[in-house]
Amino acid sequence: MDGQLFRWQKLDLAQTVFRLLALYVFVLPLSIHLGSVLFVLTLACALFDRYRRRNERQPSLLQGRLKTSLLILLGVSFLSLVFSANRFASFYNYVYVVGQYLGSFWLILNYTGKKRQPLFLLKAFLLSAFIVASYGIFQYVAGTAVFNVDWVDVTQFPELKQRAYSTLQNPNILGSFLILAVAYCLGLFSALPGGKRRLSLILLFLTASGCLLLTFSRGNWVSLIAVLFVYAAFFYRKALMPFLGGGALLAYFAWDLLANRFLSIFQAEDTSVALRFSYIESTMAMIADTPWGVGWYGYMFAFPDYDFFLQNPDVPMYHCHNLFLNITAELGIQGLLAFLLVIVLLVREAFFLAYSAAEPWRRGFGRGFMLSLVGIAVSGLTDHTLFNIQLGILFWLLNALLVANTFFIRKRSDSRQC
Repeated sequence: MDGQLFRWQKLDLAQTVFRLLALYVFVLPLSIHLGSVLFVLTLACALFDRYRRRNERQPSLLQGRLKTSLLILLGVSFLSLVFSANRFASFYNYVYVVGQYLGSFWLILNYTGKKRQPLFLLKAFLLSAFIVASYGIFQYVAGTAVFNVDWVDVTQFPELKQRAYSTLQNPNILGSFLILAVAYCLGLFSALPGGKRRLSLILLFLTASGCLLLTFSRGNWVSLIAVLFVYAAFFYRKALMPFLGGGALLAYFAWDLLANRFLSIFQAEDTSVALRFSYIESTMAMIADTPWGVGWYGYMFAFPDYDFFLQNPDVPMYHCHNLFLNITAELGIQGLLAFLLVIVLLVREAFFLAYSAAEPWRRGFGRGFMLSLVGIAVSGLTDHTLFNIQLGILFWLLNALLVANTFFIRKRSDSRQC
């Protein structure tokens, strides 16, 4: 299967771009710096390839309302720059961040047209996730997960000395990344027949879930519970008893380690929880005053005027720790509506793929995509980890991979009908 992708004697520039793209997907969770280098190299080769083949007609994978909604979201986010209190900083961030979103999205749409190329990229992502999770566990066990006082209220959790963060800079960001890995792992497991592939998915699930626990990221713990519940309720009911049994064993053996951290979600005495409530209140006031938004990347410049909790202008606050409120605060109500429209249309594509007559792995991808959105939505209530550029790029990469998969299935269905 994969050997056909690496017959170097038939190498052409398009194949080179795809190999670079696969390496980019694999490396991105491991190193943002190396990932950026690979992105520039891959995009440069792709643009040169398209220039060489400029007279060839290329099919458009992105069509209809989804294309329109994405263009609207792109336009709204660009126009929001005029509302920023620091237009230069916002424009620079927009070009740097959205440029990588767009470039990655475009690369997926234009260089994953062959039958099993999306599967190869998905394998690259999952293999990278396994390495990230394994390193996070090793980091915690070896005692190299250096404690950062900004990650936890030490007066509330004096026993918490370490939090795994692996290659993702921050435990909460690592937790959100692992939620993505678990979601796609479960989606594939429910669709694939038994055998070595399922065993490898079980290994990845256990490793990623174990590492997720060691992040002590409460919001992502809740997100994992939501993902498992939706999975057992809608995609694989046989998983309900193993999940309940595993949860019972975890509570029995690790209650002292995990319970205090988990139950603190409902305690306002925790500085972290109190801060998040204050961010919500400040952001709601910001939205009420500026319903058109404060501009892309403009939250940090507007926040000091609404900071009633910290009251320290020297501490930058890049986002409000809530995905949906942050989008509304920066892009305005129209930005939130545009984003939600894109998500709804992507869910429709994923639903089509999950219940189509496609190969099992494609159906599993559709299910995994829907589960990943559940995880993002739940964790997004307490954090905005998509602000992290690695997770943001992965989010749009996986969105594009969904579009590529559904386009292939629809195209194949149309050709059969003809």
